[in-house]
Amino acid sequence: MIKEETQRAYTSDIKDLHDISIALLNANDFLSSHTLDGRFTYTAPSCETLFGYTSAELYEQSIFNFCHPFDQEKLEHYFSSNQYGEIMFRFRRKEGDYLWLESSSTKGHSHTEVVLISRNVTHRVNREEKLKERQKRDRLFLEHSKDTMGIITKNGVWTYINEQGKKLMGATSFDEIVGTSLYDYTDPKDYKLLRESLDSRDSSDLEISLIRKDNDSKRAEVQLIPTVFKNRDVSLVIIKDITEQRKTEDQLQVAEKLSVIGQMAAGIAHEIRNPLTAIKGFTQLLSEHPAEEAEDYAEIILDELARIESIVGDLLVLAKPQASNLSNVDLIPLVNGVVNLLNPQATLSDAFIKIKTDSPSIYIDCEPDKIKQVLINLIQNSIEAMTNGGEILVAISKEANLASIQVTDQGAGIPEDRLNKLGEPFYSTKEKGTGLGLMICQKIIKNHGGKIDFSSIVDEGTTVTITLPVHDNYQDDII
Repeated sequence: MIKEETQRAYTSDIKDLHDISIALLNANDFLSSHTLDGRFTYTAPSCETLFGYTSAELYEQSIFNFCHPFDQEKLEHYFSSNQYGEIMFRFRRKEGDYLWLESSSTKGHSHTEVVLISRNVTHRVNREEKLKERQKRDRLFLEHSKDTMGIITKNGVWTYINEQGKKLMGATSFDEIVGTSLYDYTDPKDYKLLRESLDSRDSSDLEISLIRKDNDSKRAEVQLIPTVFKNRDVSLVIIKDITEQRKTEDQLQVAEKLSVIGQMAAGIAHEIRNPLTAIKGFTQLLSEHPAEEAEDYAEIILDELARIESIVGDLLVLAKPQASNLSNVDLIPLVNGVVNLLNPQATLSDAFIKIKTDSPSIYIDCEPDKIKQVLINLIQNSIEAMTNGGEILVAISKEANLASIQVTDQGAGIPEDRLNKLGEPFYSTKEKGTGLGLMICQKIIKNHGGKIDFSSIVDEGTTVTITLPVHDNYQDDII
């Protein structure tokens, strides 16, 4: 009877102790008490979960024996000092690895023991270490980058710039740049481009001129990458100095122009020398035999002069800027008109010109006479290429915002190594051709914002493809 009453009296206390034991076993925090010299006098059951040691194994052991050598002096000083607060140190587990513990302490009631409440912060410390390593790596990358790298606000104000940026801007210290604006170093004519890129908050690449602090000008490629830093909208800026690259490109262009001029000069001299030789010869014959065959000689001289005039005329078309008088034209009837014009010539050569189109109308902005000139030249080339006759297919189509005209013949074809030379001055697949015709065609199409491509298979034929932009309001007109 007395035993039962005693059990009932202590039932609640026993339950509380059981709950406390379960809590200590599963707690994230580890509770331990120590003598002033660091020996364990009590360890919570969670020590086995955290460290792999039972409470009995740690009892009377010194905490310093489990502390990492690099942290031992700090921990010993912590125990011997009168001030208690937080401390972080590494504790060796039974398996041999270490856990980072963040501990806070207080003295026991007798002032002869230290009570530690420790928490495993290994994941946090590792995360912080990785973050520090990444930040260190990123900083090393920024500082040793050959390109200028920095951070600017959405208004263009510098908050950070690397060493290379300081050199590019011609500054003596970072303080001269941080707090100033990228606009301060940008040529005024590029303000609009820079402002649009910053306002869009999209990644963008642009090329601008930079004005250094010493007023020297640099050409630069700028990449803007929007990001967020410390809860602020900013942009990462990467600037590449391309001043020397542009100078080199300009020099190459000049050299290329000189090369082309040299080739053209040689070609002109060659093409004009032949008719001049004929003119000279027949002029001498006229002077020696003025009455004999004078009419035939004069006709030959006039033919050769006409040839020289034709060459000079083609050169003038290439050299002189042509006045542009664009109009909105339907490509289908324009091509039909050219085909009707050339059909009699094709018939004489046993050739037939066929038109194929998948659209009732395709409008482009062009100079109709110039486009006709190109088509006449290309179709005539196809007729002349088919010595045994055949079919010439002129296909007209539209895809997206481009109109396409394909002229395909069944001629002898052009070897691949000669295709790349088509359009060069005084290079022609014809026996008496100058190559200026295709060169003029390419210039006309380029001036219209289009391009000409050639493809050919020997003994099967050649296809010339012209692509031109359609009229701006073409889609609206259809709708």
